Amino acid sequence: MPLILVDDREKRSPVVEELQRLGVEFKIERLDVADYDVGGVYGVERKTPGDFINSIIDRRLFDQATYLREAFEVPIIVVEGGFSRVLRYRRINPHAIFGAMAALAENKISVIQTAGPRETAELLLVLQKRLEKKKRTYVPPSKKRVIKMNTSVPVVQLNLLSSIPGISFEMADKILRYFKTPRRFFAAPPSELKKVPGLGEKRVKRIIAVLDTIYTPLYAGDEE
Repeated sequence: MPLILVDDREKRSPVVEELQRLGVEFKIERLDVADYDVGGVYGVERKTPGDFINSIIDRRLFDQATYLREAFEVPIIVVEGGFSRVLRYRRINPHAIFGAMAALAENKISVIQTAGPRETAELLLVLQKRLEKKKRTYVPPSKKRVIKMNTSVPVVQLNLLSSIPGISFEMADKILRYFKTPRRFFAAPPSELKKVPGLGEKRVKRIIAVLDTIYTPLYAGDEE
């Protein structure tokens, strides 16, 4: 049976207690990516609804998603619980949550909601059984080394474009998929920018204004 690896920062998680209750074989060790590694194929990152919202706001979500996708064949983000309770006191548009989920799906990263730790443990068990069924002669895949750093080129490219007003992280991803490089995007005429799905007239005008407006110094200093 493929082994489930549990990140040591999750060892006090109620999910671990549920895995023990279910009689699931697992091992606790430090994982570079994901909270749970099922046979080296499924990488599972576990979040509460509040964690998920926070990671959208501070943009950690798409960094984590990139690492998951690089490290595992099947990357999964589990959200334990519903968003309705959190949304009562958090000022965030539900559309931002669904938009983030859609962007993750477009990037081949599944978001699965469970009712809580018990269901999360059940999910891990199901993934383990699926892997066992698919690979009767199971051979653990070789580990991919993922460099977790904010200076990795794709992350820097996404951050570069998403720093422009009107370009979200998801839109930056669409732009880079279309133009391939930031340089091609910056050099493109407005007519070409409009070919990217979601870049309408108003948004393109704003981007052009940022790129073409002559800089006015914000700080006093000696002029050369």
